[in-house]
Amino acid sequence: MAFFRRVAPILLLLLVLSPIPSKAEDGVLRVALDPFPPWKYLNSIGEPCGMDVDFIDVLAKRMGLKVEYFMYPFSRALYLLEYGEADMMSGVLRREEREAYLHFLQPPYKEHSDKAFYMLRGRKDLLQKYDDLHRLRIGTQNGTSYFPVFDHDPKISKIATHSFELNLRMLLANRIDAVINTEVAGDFELSKLGLQREVVKAPYIYREKQDVYIVLSKKSPLADRLDEFNTVMADLVREGAFQRIVTRYIHEAQKH
Repeated sequence: MAFFRRVAPILLLLLVLSPIPSKAEDGVLRVALDPFPPWKYLNSIGEPCGMDVDFIDVLAKRMGLKVEYFMYPFSRALYLLEYGEADMMSGVLRREEREAYLHFLQPPYKEHSDKAFYMLRGRKDLLQKYDDLHRLRIGTQNGTSYFPVFDHDPKISKIATHSFELNLRMLLANRIDAVINTEVAGDFELSKLGLQREVVKAPYIYREKQDVYIVLSKKSPLADRLDEFNTVMADLVREGAFQRIVTRYIHEAQKH
């Protein structure tokens, strides 16, 4: 937990003080990041890092671009792209209203968004199938959507907090029965917090094929290189570049 106690104050400060990206310069890719570990977050000295950051670095290097990162809440980051004040963003789902101002780089760099439920080791067998959720208190995060049937199910008791870590504390204190998170993110944070012995995944996991994109603002000065972006993206996906980054992060987290 010490890792996130160090990072959280820096993240909050950056969200408050992040400058508006400067006017685009030749050869500079301005990337708006919304905090979402392990894909994008700040390390202990306030530097942007994460799986998405590493992947964008590879993408930019192949195109001969220098990257500047700015940390914002998700909605603010989309706003900056809509008006051309930032060039790129990761972790975006395709929505009709976003098509008006975003190019969705092809192909998607992620195709799954599986949702896992984390429980105390001795209680995990209480959640074998979806209907078992109706008998449990589930920790969620404010403003987060998970999967449609869960999000709109009034029979599920949901207790929302501002973070996965706080939900885990509530789980350990028996104030809730399970915590939901995207599986990759949940596994990563459990490893970072050193809770793998106490907390495990329940047998029931929601498996979902869901395309996730890196997007380019249609008002970006780099928009005229869209075909090149798509070509490089296709090469990286074919090479399995993002999956190699994911694997490395999980292995490094397990060492701590």
